Formats: sequence, structure tokens, C-alpha cells
Amino acid sequence: MKSNDYFKLSAQRALLGNITKNIRAISALLDGDSITLKFFYDGIISEDDEENASIVETEIIADLDDSSVVHTVVTRLDYPEPIKSNGFLLYLRKE
Repeated sequence: MKSNDYFKLSAQRALLGNITKNIRAISALLDGDSITLKFFYDGIISEDDEENASIVETEIIADLDDSSVVHTVVTRLDYPEPIKSNGFLLYLRKE
């Protein structure tokens, strides 16, 4: 992967227009060429929510080297449960 800053810019671009009201947070954990994206949803996760996470993942993958591997985890975490994640936050809803 090119750099952490490059990844963060790619992620921010991928998130434009893809944040829905039920997303509480999105985090990323970078480990060499392996990236784990975690989407935390408030309430029932619909097929549209999973598709939206897949769209963000695909847009990020398009910006990365062929050696990079992206794993996406979609989790239900209802408010007010605390958000706990390794890595750094790409998005955090005001609660």
C-alpha cells in the first residue's frame, strides 16, 4: 500500500454520499497490506446496508495496490453501547 495518508484520502472519497443515518461508526485497521474495515450499524442491518458497505470497500480497493487485501466486517451495535475498535475511525456519528 502506498501510505496511511493515501488510504485515509481514498476512504474519505469512498464514503462521500455513502453515509446513512444508521451508521454509528466506521473504523479501519491497517496491518501491512491487510486492511480491515468495520461498519457499526444502529438497528437491524438490511441488505441495502450490506451492499452500501460493499460499495465503499470496492471503491477503496480500486485505489489500492494489487497486493492489498481488504476485509469488511458489518456489525450491529445499537446505541448507547460503546464503540470499541482497534485502528482508527474513518467516520463517527454525533450521538
